[in-house]
Amino acid sequence: MRRAVLIAALLAAVAFACRTTQPPGTESQVPIDQVGPAPVQNVPAEPPGPAGPITAPVDAGTPG
Repeated sequence: MRRAVLIAALLAAVAFACRTTQPPGTESQVPIDQVGPAPVQNVPAEPPGPAGPITAPVDAGTPG
């Protein structure tokens, strides 16, 4: 008898723990980022950065 009550209590606990936390009606909704190819990104032909070498003054604490 004790075993049957324990099994019934465990089954009730498992059924309660496996319930979803989603509100009703959300199981048929579509995600925001749904299907479709990624957008094409245009890459510029010229390399990034300055057009020539950077000429910065030499730091006084750095030898060289």
